[in-house]
Amino acid sequence: MLGDKQKQEVGTDATAIQAGGDVTLTQNNGLSVSEVKELCLLFLRDNFPALREEAINAAELNVQKFATKLEAKIVENAREIDLAKFTDPDVQAAINDAVQSSARKGEKSNPSVLVDLIAERASASANDFKDIVLSEAVTVVPKITSEQIAYLSFIHYMTHVGINGLQHISQLEPYSQRALASVRSGLNLSDSQKRHIQYAGTCSIASMMGMDIYDGWMSQLYKYMGYTDINTFKSDIAQFTPTTKLLLEAFDNDIKGGQVTLTSVGQAIAIANLSTTLGKMDYSIWLK
Repeated sequence: MLGDKQKQEVGTDATAIQAGGDVTLTQNNGLSVSEVKELCLLFLRDNFPALREEAINAAELNVQKFATKLEAKIVENAREIDLAKFTDPDVQAAINDAVQSSARKGEKSNPSVLVDLIAERASASANDFKDIVLSEAVTVVPKITSEQIAYLSFIHYMTHVGINGLQHISQLEPYSQRALASVRSGLNLSDSQKRHIQYAGTCSIASMMGMDIYDGWMSQLYKYMGYTDINTFKSDIAQFTPTTKLLLEAFDNDIKGGQVTLTSVGQAIAIANLSTTLGKMDYSIWLK
């Protein structure tokens, strides 16, 4: 079902916080950014001591790439990150899980999603439930494909993400374009792949249930826009925001196979992936 009043607000000209030049981010009882990066390599050496030289070299290269992405994410989200949390055993355990997956699988471990989850796990805005979900999501991400992650993102965007403050339906187009960039590879996912992500604990599928996505958008996610006639709503979407029409039609076709409901872990993974194109999203809207 569609999320009730769970909406992500994204400013039209919003950009991620960046820090340039020489940046030192140290807090009392915390780690510096460079120490977090070194921690990744230490976890690699502790967990893979017996690999052949060529294998350990490949694994170390994978972990260095992951650590570099994590370092960049920490700097990018400097205002939200609490570096003291990197001394927390549970946070370090999550990093260790991500390092082991990255070492074994490289890009196939979906490091960009893992990095976003780790960064959120170390954010200042935390609650116990969200922390548990994020740590679990880190262990699940390497068990599913990038296409399956894109599919989870598609379901989350279509059923739980509304853009507030739009003055006209045409203003939805750039957001839909950015969302499509995150979800495109997951459209038309096969039934066997859907069963796998259900097995992985990211969603449940009710084969005998469905929903009217157009009515859900008009009456819930975009109720504030004042539409009352479904045909007018559909007509305006077709005329003013073709990418949104594409996404809605894809969802309408997908729902014929059953209604997909994401678990909290599936939502966390979807949010991490959507953040790569929509910009930083507030996990706490949905994980509370």
